[in-house]
Amino acid sequence: MNVFELSKQLIKIKSLSGHEEPLFQFLSKLLTREGFTVKKILSAHHRPNLFAYIQKPRILFSSHMDTVPPAIPFHQDSQYLYGRGACDTKSIIAAQIVAGLKLKARGIKDFGFLYVVGEEVDHRGAIDCASKIPKVEALIMGEPTQNTLAAGTKGIVKVTLKAFGKAAHSAYPELGRSAIHGLLETLFRIQNMPREKSSFLGFSNLNIGVLEGGVAANVLAPLAQAQILVRTVSSSRTVYRQMKKLCLPHVKINLESMNDPIRLDTMLGFKTSIVSFNTDLPYLKKKARKLFLLGPGSILDAHGPHEKISKKELLRSVELYQRLVFQIVTRPSTRR
Repeated sequence: MNVFELSKQLIKIKSLSGHEEPLFQFLSKLLTREGFTVKKILSAHHRPNLFAYIQKPRILFSSHMDTVPPAIPFHQDSQYLYGRGACDTKSIIAAQIVAGLKLKARGIKDFGFLYVVGEEVDHRGAIDCASKIPKVEALIMGEPTQNTLAAGTKGIVKVTLKAFGKAAHSAYPELGRSAIHGLLETLFRIQNMPREKSSFLGFSNLNIGVLEGGVAANVLAPLAQAQILVRTVSSSRTVYRQMKKLCLPHVKINLESMNDPIRLDTMLGFKTSIVSFNTDLPYLKKKARKLFLLGPGSILDAHGPHEKISKKELLRSVELYQRLVFQIVTRPSTRR
């Protein structure tokens, strides 16, 4: 099976978060034809996660089927594949499947695939699958790490702040209360929390990604809200508690998702890195004795209007996935 052609087919299938069904159907038919037992594990609103295997899996390849908006059409040149999901993570899924079929052809059948929904939003697929898949020796998560084994990832705290005010004519502010003013003061407090530093993961960082509210320039805003994502390097719960304490009385904080930083396994002969992005691994870590994070492409190319992946890196990843499986079976891994 050609990894470029399979990547092209996957990229062409629109699968924004919440609309993963068409990609699930394609992968299900493909793996069934190749002799895998395919099980559908449902998340909320009947969103399908895919679990496929031949024998009881000892090793599990995994990644996510959903992409961020907007959908971007596929195209290619001599060096790159382009389109939404090119590196995050449809071509990675293609590389894992091609590597798996090559392993199968060599008589190795005790591995499986887990492809989930919602990683880009709330990790819902991984959370729902964690209680429904068997424990394995090793889980190989596919994300764009430039074909290095990531030794660790930062955690996250994702929250929505909702500020409540009282509408009034802006010429008579004593008659109301601006939700926007209260939200801005709260955001200022949170934004100025001390940044944490880890010798392993570096600095934490905070992003106010969404800010909205108000009805008109001459009206005190009755409602305003913001979304914040903190990438943590220590206890995420501690960070969340700090944020909660800094909210003004008329600002409500809603926790959307949270997980702690994790250390991952590495393997002799593989280049290593530290990545700042988050993955589904924190929600699946209890399902495997060894955790690996490996994939072609750069996270810097993900989520942008010109998302791409190097064909050379993609071919290399097929080899690396196979080599990693062989070394998991024959050599010990290390965790920093």
